[in-house]
Amino acid sequence: MTYIVNRYRCDIGRLRHTFPLPCTPFSRPEHRYHRSMLDKNALQQLSQLKTQIIDSKDQGDGEVRGSQRRFGFVRLDDGRDVFLAPDDMQRVFPGDRVRINVLTDDKGKFKAELEKLLESPLDCFTGRYVVRGQGHFVEPDLPRFNKLLFIPPSQRKKCSEGDFLYCQVAQHPFKDGKSQVKVLENIGSPDTAGIEGKYTQRKFKLPRDWPKDCSIGSDLRADSRKDLRDIPFVTIDSAETRDIDDALWAQANDNGWELHIAVADPGAFIRPGSALDRAAQQRANTVYLPGFTQTMLPNPISQGSCSLVADEDRCAIVCTLQVSTEGEISDIQFSEALIRSKAKLSYSDVHAHLHNEMELDQACLKDLHAASVALKKYRSEHHIIMPEQPDFYFQLNEQRKIESITKIERNDAHRLVEECMLAANRSAAIWLADAPALFVCHAGLREDRYDNVRTVISKEIPSAADCDIATLAGYKTLIKACENSESSLPLRSIFARMLQPGDISIQAKPHFGLGLKRYTTFTSPLRKYSDLLVQRCIRAKLNDEKPILPNEDELNTLLEAIRNGRQASKQMEQWLQYQYLARNTSDTVYDARIAHVNGGGFTVELLDTGISGFVEARTIPEKLIFDADTLRLYNDKQSFQLDQLLKVKTSELDDFQRKLMFLLVD
Repeated sequence: MTYIVNRYRCDIGRLRHTFPLPCTPFSRPEHRYHRSMLDKNALQQLSQLKTQIIDSKDQGDGEVRGSQRRFGFVRLDDGRDVFLAPDDMQRVFPGDRVRINVLTDDKGKFKAELEKLLESPLDCFTGRYVVRGQGHFVEPDLPRFNKLLFIPPSQRKKCSEGDFLYCQVAQHPFKDGKSQVKVLENIGSPDTAGIEGKYTQRKFKLPRDWPKDCSIGSDLRADSRKDLRDIPFVTIDSAETRDIDDALWAQANDNGWELHIAVADPGAFIRPGSALDRAAQQRANTVYLPGFTQTMLPNPISQGSCSLVADEDRCAIVCTLQVSTEGEISDIQFSEALIRSKAKLSYSDVHAHLHNEMELDQACLKDLHAASVALKKYRSEHHIIMPEQPDFYFQLNEQRKIESITKIERNDAHRLVEECMLAANRSAAIWLADAPALFVCHAGLREDRYDNVRTVISKEIPSAADCDIATLAGYKTLIKACENSESSLPLRSIFARMLQPGDISIQAKPHFGLGLKRYTTFTSPLRKYSDLLVQRCIRAKLNDEKPILPNEDELNTLLEAIRNGRQASKQMEQWLQYQYLARNTSDTVYDARIAHVNGGGFTVELLDTGISGFVEARTIPEKLIFDADTLRLYNDKQSFQLDQLLKVKTSELDDFQRKLMFLLVD
């Protein structure tokens, strides 16, 4: 006979010899075992036995990870991944923190037994209303979350199947596997015009409202500004741009060119810590969603009083440089100024002017172009130039769906503006090097890929075998060797997939991607809060003051908001792109390029539209081997490599789940 002690069975025969008082099983219902029948010594020994039983078990805390199927895993804090069976997976959500008992099955593999729910971060989420027979559910729009959550009758609020919802978890399923949610908002039906933008805004919790007092006062720096209104600045942007951040002017001299980059100065009106400043900090960036823009600053400011519109006096931070005929920068100066742009020019018109296809009145364009060519030449010789990527323009219809997609190749006007912005930002990082400031940094290759990189170097570019890829100088040597290599492999594309993400820091650290010892950005203060902060650092140095920099928590929050906005933009673009593609038949053949490769297959990007989807390795007849060094899938008959061109057609498409699978076309 046994007693249950905290869910673990203890043999009474063994316990008899440990207790000084008689302890026999009771055969009658009125007899009960309780603490008062045992003395302190017996209780202590029982407690010790309980502790020994618990300690003998392999327990651990970790996070639940979902999968494409019904089962899941628990990633323990010690790094182990433990299998979670489908029945147990029904009791938890991906992202939950749980305590588990780690068991071993007949094959020696780890299996999780749920012990305790420690934390469940899932609260509010978006999803799609689904009806299955008599049951009403929401299909959560969450990564690796593939189960439906029950909506009780009292919470259905006249929703219809397919409606997009904003919900809250009302009952966690840990106890009995049954969950419930309540509907907080019916965002709209699939045929509502612009529903994708409304849904994306709600899903990513993008701020929708401004503080009551968003007005800006007079220029706080009016008395100290230089009057540069006689300089004939011009702006070069897309024809539809209204939030104009920068204006340019250049003039040839004996040493090359004097280059002026004027940048809008919203910080002259926005006090640190004010309601408007806090709102801008929360938004972090302007988020460009197709057909809808989530601005960092209110439109009357970003498109009006602070935008460098033509023929209006505007406050600016002006960076003045001397650019040599070889493209080297010297004599860096910054000033708070008052400017007046003389013209708003478009990329297409400036490009046509530079190629004598049309005539513009702005004489400075010739010198701006010449200076930008010299700047780029210097960068190509001493730093790193990133490969150019085309842009894609979405033409939307009345329902705010994509009507057409136009591929836009970068032209000489884009390159002119890019070089001027890079020159200003590089110069700001140099000028601020000895002052408290905010810097943009990039740490180069991931440490866990060093062995892969060295393997490729030894086989494909042995001339770079001695370079230290962990240092900026070594990485620059590696990239130069790639550019001069005769290898058939796309070396730069391979190494680009092994890079760490960029970062923002209050320390001046190298930017490996650009090949610079230090870098920052201040040229988009109407759209990026970090640029607004850097402008404040510039102003503080000009006035011999100490800037207010974000602490570590504030910096992490800012970075998270930036990532959140980028993800929102990417997901909405994918949603609309997949709707657009769904209008074609499944037999439509597309020209594509391999953009990424892993052991399960490869991502391809359609050349004409930029739409990305996945080709699973298992859909290719003969088994493929993955080479983690060169990011290649291959067998005896075929090989799939980054940048390789091929033809594909769709096999599976779900625009809401943003799932697009392709098949190869022979």
